[in-house]
Amino acid sequence: MHGYLGFLKKIKNKGFFHIFSSSVINKIIQFCSGIFLVRFLTKTEYGNYSYAQNTLNMFLLLNGLGVLYSLLQFGSEDESKRNIIYKYGLKIGVAFNLFLCILILIYSFSVNLPNQESKISLVMMGFMPFLIFGFQFIQNYLRTGLYNVEFSKQNNINTLLLFVFSLFGAVVYGIKGVIIGTYLAYLISIILGVRFIRSKNENIFLFKSKKNLKRSEKIDFVKYSLYSLFNNAIAQLIFLIDIYLIGLLTMDTDLLATYKTATLIPFALNFIPLSIMTFIYPYFAKHRENKDWVKENFKRLQKILIVINIFIVSILYLISPYLIQLLFGDEYSDIVSLFRILLLGYLIGGSLRTPAGNVLAMIRKVKFLFWTNITMGCINICLNVVLIKKFSIYGAAVSTVIIIFITSIIYNIYIYHILRNNKKIDIN
Repeated sequence: MHGYLGFLKKIKNKGFFHIFSSSVINKIIQFCSGIFLVRFLTKTEYGNYSYAQNTLNMFLLLNGLGVLYSLLQFGSEDESKRNIIYKYGLKIGVAFNLFLCILILIYSFSVNLPNQESKISLVMMGFMPFLIFGFQFIQNYLRTGLYNVEFSKQNNINTLLLFVFSLFGAVVYGIKGVIIGTYLAYLISIILGVRFIRSKNENIFLFKSKKNLKRSEKIDFVKYSLYSLFNNAIAQLIFLIDIYLIGLLTMDTDLLATYKTATLIPFALNFIPLSIMTFIYPYFAKHRENKDWVKENFKRLQKILIVINIFIVSILYLISPYLIQLLFGDEYSDIVSLFRILLLGYLIGGSLRTPAGNVLAMIRKVKFLFWTNITMGCINICLNVVLIKKFSIYGAAVSTVIIIFITSIIYNIYIYHILRNNKKIDIN
């Protein structure tokens, strides 16, 4: 008992509960935002917005050419070079996201989207990668500096602003108002983030530094960025490709709205493992070569997540018919079965896939993740096409769960193989 109390006191002093409570608050606000948008927009409007947002998210899989992952990893490993590392990452990220904005606009005008409203929405979202990268860049800087309180504050402010501005925009100007409100929320959050960094006597103007990384360090940085970019892109496609293919194969925005609504709670639950990962990442990165430390803490992490997730999913499974009617109304009463299928996917992914995948990245096993994810990504697309054509949105949900299950098994077999057989973890 005293051991657990000591452990809780230790992580409290390091800011874990600030991060976790911030994640809880953010997910509650984001979830409420999703519910209100469902209520304020018509089913067709919500379907159009969801399709455009999902398309933007697919482009954002290439956000900053993956430098945000390297900034978190290398910035955590070597505090003395943190500002030099961030200066290099900033140059690459900003330049690439300019190219990404151009790609989004070209795609908007050259590809057949479900309807004109989806196209207009995507064009309006075309410059969002700049602000999103700026916000996440500041978030990473706060995380690697272990400024967990300031990180949590900025997170909360951003989510609250997104909630208020997007809902106000939805009431006043529909979908266009939601998009304009999102721009304003990110812009204000970036300004406040700069103030947080300067309050810690840190130099946010990293480009003024005359020091640069060595050529070999730049190569390591870019390699890690690219591997992590593709790893996370393919992993996130599990949650994005289904909506994209539903829109493409059915051209039915009402089906899109139904499926999107069914995913709101199961996908939102990912904040539980991800908030824990947010806290532990710098510590695992620092101890990446210490097998005993990694093994002990990974096992502890997984046991905690399994117990928490079984408890939460069991309750949600039982009350799902009443919960869906209460939150989304009679119009969405037909999503109970979809909701339960996706809950199963969260239980497997949140307990096994997410912790194992993140820890493998923390100990630099990104090459293994790359080849695993690219294989599973191809299987995922094929499964979605076949199952959506045969079972519509239910096929998309089943495909998601199958991929999460297989990936979870592969990740865990590999990580336990490493931890069992190596005296020292090889990071190359």
